[in-house]
Amino acid sequence: MGLHIFWPASACLTLFVVCVIMIVLKFGPKLCKTRHEPLPSDQDWEGKSYSRKISISVA
Repeated sequence: MGLHIFWPASACLTLFVVCVIMIVLKFGPKLCKTRHEPLPSDQDWEGKSYSRKISISVA
């Protein structure tokens, strides 16, 4: 006897814990109402970024 008897229970517990962690990471802000302001949209990011022409000179 030994640890080999308990591996199905420990595998199920580990799978359950991993699933709970993934759900909390994905839906945590929605479920817990922790995010009070929305993330910036793509247009906001484009307004903050800048574009510059890249010139390549061959010496």
